[in-house]
Amino acid sequence: MEAPVENSKKFMIKKPTLILLLCAIALGVGAYYFDYKRSLNPKPAEDAPKPAFAFQASDVKSLTIARPVLASVPPIHFELRNGVWQIAQPIETGADQNALEGIVNDIANAKIAQTEPGTPDRIKAFGLDTPAVSLEFQLQNGTKHTILMGNKDFTGASTYSVVDGGKSVALLPESLLVSADKSLDALRDRTVLHLTSDSVTSFTLKNKSGEIAAAKDKTDWKFSKPSAAMADADAVTALFTGIGSAKTTGTVSETSTDLAKYGLSSPAISFTAVSDKGATYTLLVGKKEGDDYFARDESRPAIFRINKDLFDKLSETYTDLRDKKLVHFDSAAIDHVEVRGTNGTIDLTRKSAEDWTIDAPADQKGKPAGIWKIFNPLADAKAEEVLDHPPADALAKLVKPALEIDLSSKNGEKISVKVSKENGDFVYAKSSSGPEIYKFKKQTLSDLDIKPADLAF
Repeated sequence: MEAPVENSKKFMIKKPTLILLLCAIALGVGAYYFDYKRSLNPKPAEDAPKPAFAFQASDVKSLTIARPVLASVPPIHFELRNGVWQIAQPIETGADQNALEGIVNDIANAKIAQTEPGTPDRIKAFGLDTPAVSLEFQLQNGTKHTILMGNKDFTGASTYSVVDGGKSVALLPESLLVSADKSLDALRDRTVLHLTSDSVTSFTLKNKSGEIAAAKDKTDWKFSKPSAAMADADAVTALFTGIGSAKTTGTVSETSTDLAKYGLSSPAISFTAVSDKGATYTLLVGKKEGDDYFARDESRPAIFRINKDLFDKLSETYTDLRDKKLVHFDSAAIDHVEVRGTNGTIDLTRKSAEDWTIDAPADQKGKPAGIWKIFNPLADAKAEEVLDHPPADALAKLVKPALEIDLSSKNGEKISVKVSKENGDFVYAKSSSGPEIYKFKKQTLSDLDIKPADLAF
């Protein structure tokens, strides 16, 4: 009976040994825990990129860009005035806002990839003895900083730089060099005319076709010259958008002392717009040089070039800009429609806000009608040409039209439309709204000359 007791003693652990074992386990668990925590919050590597500065882009209030390798090119000094970047030297003019904001953002977000000793031999080898670009800038709190940028490194992703006169050479992003290494012309405001399309209330355009004048009446544009007529709102908006978004292709002169030299004393094109706040914008276009044209915004002294696309936009005529829709009507106000065409006569009456019923022909009487099959093509009908003084043969084709449509409103007003038979690839049309005749492709007649059965559903 003694043997089992003695055997059990062989497997008993002495108390000091147990304590040591427990401590070892605890240390192991602790080491694992702290290693795990470190893996969640890794310590930055010694060679990880570090911010070059500790400020925001919005803190920069002035910036001077120089290109020392181009000794004859003067530095460009920019100042932030009322939230807008302006060029103060070597001339007073607006700056390209996107370009300046990009440079300042690149400065504020610049990170130093690594540093190199700034020994004299390295300074020369890195192109920093005569830097490609130097930046001097001041913050809102008065603090000043400098960056000198030389050659790109062998990867092409970084530029050797000296920050704030430091003794070491820092590798900064190559993108900062690219954004800052630009000419005065590239960094100035190159907007041709500071025009916002939705703010214009009237405009005058003089070009080789004559003079056009129009004013906005609520949502419609109406011509007063060369004759009273509706303008195409989309075409007018496209004109303003084309002008407002146009950029100059280069500056010719900072002064306007010799306008005749550029054909601007008697301009080929003159465009003037008035805004809803009474501001006037005038663009003059003169002679052609190469593929471009000399031009001037009357509010600024500089003479610049514009491209052919803008010249062509400013060469649009009364015909290009006038409204070419056959008829304008408010479909919600119409309560009766009569169509007389090659498929007979169709009478339709509105029964409720959304419901229409066929009254004739007899075989379709009482059936609900898809009135949009008439309203949509009629509202969308846009002519190829508008004849303000139609020739006799065009008028003759409408004496016995192929199609007639009458729209009657609740208040007794009536709009009538006539469409001629096909004349080659075209048809002529006229509405009761005016004396002009509209020339359409023949598909317009097919779209409007609907069959009664196609209206019913």
